[in-house]
Amino acid sequence: MITPAIYRVHHIERLPLRTPYPAQVARVQYLKSRLPRDATLVIDDGGSRGVGDMFVDVGLDPIRVSIVHGLDVHWHDRRVTVPKATLVSMLVARLHCGELAVHEKLKDWPVLRRELLNFRPETTRTGAETWNARSGEHDDCVLSLSMAIWYLGNPEPWSGLLRYYALETGRAGGSQWVLSMDIGQAIDPSAITIVEKVEHPSQADVRGEFRLQTVGV
Repeated sequence: MITPAIYRVHHIERLPLRTPYPAQVARVQYLKSRLPRDATLVIDDGGSRGVGDMFVDVGLDPIRVSIVHGLDVHWHDRRVTVPKATLVSMLVARLHCGELAVHEKLKDWPVLRRELLNFRPETTRTGAETWNARSGEHDDCVLSLSMAIWYLGNPEPWSGLLRYYALETGRAGGSQWVLSMDIGQAIDPSAITIVEKVEHPSQADVRGEFRLQTVGV
């Protein structure tokens, strides 16, 4: 059965610890230059707003995500606050629905797979659900992928209308692309993912070098 959409993971990359921020920005700039021109950059901006400004300074104009507790999503221009549970639950839902396809040659897929297996929901004293890695484990790849999947299903206000006009004028392709980055440096590494959302995929879109992943990853 073909799903209404699939999410093809083209790239997963964990940068070495203590990679200087200018080098991280340069790496993202290089990767984005190889994507379709309407691809969106999404970055984790909660604890590193000065670093987020570095992306703006080189003309990348990212969607700046602050990961928070709570239930509500709030947009303000290119900034958005999103609960961690909302981000991760979107990724979990795509896995349950068999809509996540990973390129078979991605060398860091085992890293992401291990992070997924070590990620667990927890309930706070107030009854709110949150997701965290096991003690001593990283979650940078999971968060980077979760931001990409979330954004592809929940783009900024009015983006649907803007994309419609872009498609009509030939300035956008049939797929939607996101480059997403969870920013780290000294304690946690930074992670980059590139995801393509394919609407109404054909059999060819779920064969070949891409493999659909399931709950058991």
